[in-house]
Amino acid sequence: MRLESLIAIRMREAREEAGLSQEALGVLAGIDEATAKVRINQYENGKHSPPLSMLDKIASVLGKPAIWFICENDIKELVLLLNEVPADDRLETMGQLVIALKNRTT
Repeated sequence: MRLESLIAIRMREAREEAGLSQEALGVLAGIDEATAKVRINQYENGKHSPPLSMLDKIASVLGKPAIWFICENDIKELVLLLNEVPADDRLETMGQLVIALKNRTT
């Protein structure tokens, strides 16, 4: 799947989950009210991709880490779970996860 398509799908998914209109998301992300709906619509339809700085703002509004919008489907849940870990505990948690993954038997 193209990265642009993945961003578009995830943006719509997260926006709908948050119960926001396209216009509301755009305005909350700092887009001028007059163009907010059109720009978010273009992002969600894959016509344009948001610059990384805008993707970061949209991610913040939607309560998702920016990486969630571009990661593979099979790890998107892991990305969300790691994001829920308090920042002070995240490094230790990730270290434990790395150890567990290295020690797994295949």
